[in-house]
Amino acid sequence: MRFRSIRTLLVTAFLSTTAASATLTASDTLNVYTRPDFRSGIWSTITPGDTVTLTVRTRSGWLGFDPGVAQAANTCSFRYRWLAPDTGITAADSLPVVWAPRPDESYAMIQVETPVFPARDTTTAPLAIIPANSAAALIGITSGWLKVDLSDSPDSVDIQGWILSEAVSIN
Repeated sequence: MRFRSIRTLLVTAFLSTTAASATLTASDTLNVYTRPDFRSGIWSTITPGDTVTLTVRTRSGWLGFDPGVAQAANTCSFRYRWLAPDTGITAADSLPVVWAPRPDESYAMIQVETPVFPARDTTTAPLAIIPANSAAALIGITSGWLKVDLSDSPDSVDIQGWILSEAVSIN
């Protein structure tokens, strides 16, 4: 088991907010994470003087921003990069709250509206429709099919089922 060293980080930053964003200019070096969790990989750092526009937050306080570089077909919360909630930034409370993917889970990123079937059979009635630009936890893979769990998704519904892998990428 790995333990993370916990330290207090005080950040003095210039933070201006609008209804949908907050601009952060760092006065200290901050780690930027790939997912909103310390167990995810560190993607980069923000150094003193760097500015990012924060656009979302998670229920647990992680702050997300669009990194401004191409990231393949990342959708929903996967397109953001994340600053830890312990950065001392409190003025970002007005940012919209988004779903937070877990760091230890693989997800099907849904590119187009996708039906969820009870079995690997497109002639059965769908259990649900996953909207475009969403995601669902990936719990199984077979030839041409992915089994997903929608309880670990932005929609958070208690449904497991199969989707065709055609318009999906895995993250």
